[in-house]
Amino acid sequence: MNIGRVITLSVVGITSLLILVFGIILISGYNNLVDLDESIESKYSQVENRLQQRHDTIEQMVATVSGLQEHEVEIYNKIVEARTAYAAAQLSGDLEALAEADALESLAITELLVAIEDNPQITVSGSFNTLLDTIASIESTLSVSRRDYNTAVEKYNKSVRRFPGMVFASMFDFEGSRDYWKIEDGVTEVPTIDFGD
Repeated sequence: MNIGRVITLSVVGITSLLILVFGIILISGYNNLVDLDESIESKYSQVENRLQQRHDTIEQMVATVSGLQEHEVEIYNKIVEARTAYAAAQLSGDLEALAEADALESLAITELLVAIEDNPQITVSGSFNTLLDTIASIESTLSVSRRDYNTAVEKYNKSVRRFPGMVFASMFDFEGSRDYWKIEDGVTEVPTIDFGD
């Protein structure tokens, strides 16, 4: 066999092997970023679903609690403001605006619960207690959804900032990093409610 031919076949074989390995690494890196990006979108969708559920429940709660004459207008205005902000944020797809609307709704719930504490006769209604339980459940699942979203963002951000992920992110035009879901100051404070046993 001709030595030139053996060398040529060896070079072609090694080059083909390198191209194959590089192609596998490229495909794997791209697919990993797609998986991480889709995970964030899925978690974001869950947060939106929980926000919508809370939004709808707040309306039911306000309708149930009609005995809050002096606080009713102020609370109603806060809820309307939160609803308007929420609708605008949903239309724009702006994460920061959605987080701000989330904060406004949380504050409206806090105000409503404080007003209810000042009016213990409202708690007589069984439907009201059911609604309170529903709000507590929604807030709990919303908290979990936010945490899951932030965990997905953390994985993505780590991946696109580390080597070789940063190369793949740059090659395929993935975002350099994603924003975390942040809670506004004061929103995490839960009011103490005592219905005067």
